[in-house]
Amino acid sequence: MKTASFGLGAITAVLIAIGGMTAAPAPSRAATVDIAVIVNNVPVTNDDIRRRAALLRVMGEKGDLNKKAREDMIDQALKQSEIAFRGMSVTTADVDQYYQGFAKANHMTTAQLTQAMNQIGVGEAHFKYYIAITLSWQRIVAARYGQSSTLTDSQFIPQLETLEKEGKKPETTEYQLKRIVFVVPEAQRNSLLAKRKREAEQARPKFPGCDGAITFAAGMNDVTVVDVGRYLEPQLPEPWAKSLKGAKGDTGSVFTTPAGAEFLAICAKSVANDDYTARLLLSQKEDVSMEDRKNESETYLKELRDKAQIVTPSK
Repeated sequence: MKTASFGLGAITAVLIAIGGMTAAPAPSRAATVDIAVIVNNVPVTNDDIRRRAALLRVMGEKGDLNKKAREDMIDQALKQSEIAFRGMSVTTADVDQYYQGFAKANHMTTAQLTQAMNQIGVGEAHFKYYIAITLSWQRIVAARYGQSSTLTDSQFIPQLETLEKEGKKPETTEYQLKRIVFVVPEAQRNSLLAKRKREAEQARPKFPGCDGAITFAAGMNDVTVVDVGRYLEPQLPEPWAKSLKGAKGDTGSVFTTPAGAEFLAICAKSVANDDYTARLLLSQKEDVSMEDRKNESETYLKELRDKAQIVTPSK
């Protein structure tokens, strides 16, 4: 099922709608908040859906907004799970900065923007959640597909055949990776992050290899291991690429993320030169159309939906 999908540019419609409102009351809300659906252990409440329906309404979406909002929130939860798994979330500071910039660009203070969001029934927290997921998802899609549009068979095959005849088939490095995360709770980030980064840097030379990663993490406080699988070098998120450039042995350099301080463990490293790799490398270019990126996002999201656990609680 095709769900509503909006980039941040579409939010301009929110301000247009707000501009025509003077004292319109926020939509009435139920006294209780119930879980409407659970997506990969992420709960989506009826209040989430109401707020998303309000956002879709001012964006100009038509039709059954409650149904579309439910599907949109399922997509958001899928994205949230994948963003957390990949460790590619933007920070709270990033979201606050965008929120402030958005208000300023529309000649409002942040207090006025918050008041407007409350007035239309969306609310500051829900709008910031939308911003956070949208910005983070842009990162993760760009990291997966690169700054490129995938060549069609008619474009790719002739190029590949020519290169194979010349013995120049494209190749790149493939990594199998784990994230070793020294967790820092958001509420303690300012006081703990520097300490946890030092601990990660001290532990890194002692890393015993991927087979011993779980035991290694268990011997320290609040350290977790995330198996992120295989990545071709052009698909590495920028922080990972920088970390691996500073690799010593089988670990990358320490860097910080919203989850805390972490380093990458290199479980395997090999040369990839199959047809998928060749297509990826030959497709690379600087300009990616919005339509290309939208199609890539929808493909990625469909993959996540196909393997997701989506449960509607019984009443």
